[in-house]
Parts: sequence; structure tokens; C-alpha cells
Amino acid sequence: MKSPGFFSKQSDFSTSRPLATLVPECYEPGESAMEFNRGDFILVKGNSLVYRLIKFGQKMRIFGEDRKYVDWAHAALIVDRDGTLIEAKGTGVKKSSLDDYAGQPYQIFRIQASDEDRDQEVEFARWALDKHTKYGKLTIASIALSLLTGRKLTFFIDGQFVCSGLVASALERAGSIFNRNAANIMPADLAKYFDPAQRPYLEVSRTSSPVALLPRCHPEALEKTVRAS
Repeated sequence: MKSPGFFSKQSDFSTSRPLATLVPECYEPGESAMEFNRGDFILVKGNSLVYRLIKFGQKMRIFGEDRKYVDWAHAALIVDRDGTLIEAKGTGVKKSSLDDYAGQPYQIFRIQASDEDRDQEVEFARWALDKHTKYGKLTIASIALSLLTGRKLTFFIDGQFVCSGLVASALERAGSIFNRNAANIMPADLAKYFDPAQRPYLEVSRTSSPVALLPRCHPEALEKTVRAS
């Protein structure tokens, strides 16, 4: 199955319509979010071996301005107002808590979706959890081959997920449209799809400038802060 390359010199968003979001909220180690809503999702940075391997693989194929996305190495779906997560990890799809990531930098993406669409997201994630869905190791191998060789041929087993593929598949239930198979979406892909700077595809505001909408941990926002000081 052919999958279009997301990170190219001229990325084409014309066939992609991610859900609109509020400005992503950044949390550094020791900081914790206090409010949650089902259907929102997180992206996580980290220094574990698995995270380093994911970041290395993403760096193999991501260049130029898109390099700012490669440090995001994990994704998980928020499924209730207590911050419970459903996520795909090495041992399969598991339930956990956002508190587990209090020692790592993460972003919360708060989508704009109806209660019914949020329910569809959570129902899908709970289905994957109840079915004891396995981690998509074949998908990871496929993505790694693509990253290393530049080939666009990808393969996967239906019903298996990597972390970001699980989140992307859930977001499709709420109306997101991606220009590649959700199963092969990596954390860096989600970071770019839902970057507020990628307007007009994410119309979080019709009045604010793109830089004003960026979260404080976004590279462009940090650059603006440095210039101002």
C-alpha cells in the first residue's frame, strides 16, 4: 500500500482536515494539568530508549523547518475528566494516567468537537483496550524501513496500533481527515497536523496572528520571546 510522504519540501495539506483545536497547552516536568476532557490527546517528549529510537527514526527523514516536530515521541488519548489515558505501548493498548507523565514535557491538544464525536473517540479507544489490541510492531518496522530507505511502501496488520496511530484513528471517528493511513501516523506527524501555525487548516482564531496562537514551548514562540528580551 502506498502512503504519501508527510514530510516533504512542499507538504500538501489539501487533502487533510484535522479537527480544530485550542492552543496546545505545554507542561514541563513538575507541572500538571488540572482539567481534562474526553477525546483530547497529549504528545510527550522523553529520554527513554524507546523515545530516543523514535526520535532518531523521525530525524532520519524530517529536515528543515519540520525538524522542530521530531522531539515528540509518544501520543495518548484522554478518555475522561480524571485524566485517564488509553495508549498503545510496547505491551499493547493499556489504560494509564496523565500523572504518569508528570516528570516529562508534554502538550495537551484540546479539540473542538461535539459530545457525540468525543464519545465516538473514547468508544473506539475502549474497544481497542477491551480487545487487548497488540502494539503494531510490524507497523513500526514498516515505518522504520520507510524512514531509512525513503520508500513509500508501508504495511501493517489490521487491528494493531502504534501510539500515534491509535490516537489518529480515534480522531478520525470525530471527523479528522488525514492525507495518509492513520495506522502509519507518527508523533511528529500529529505535532505538525495540529500545529496552530499551520493555518488556515486549524482555524483556532480568526483575529490573532499565527505566532500569537503558538504555545509557549513552540520553537517559533520561543524565538519571539528571545528577540523581545
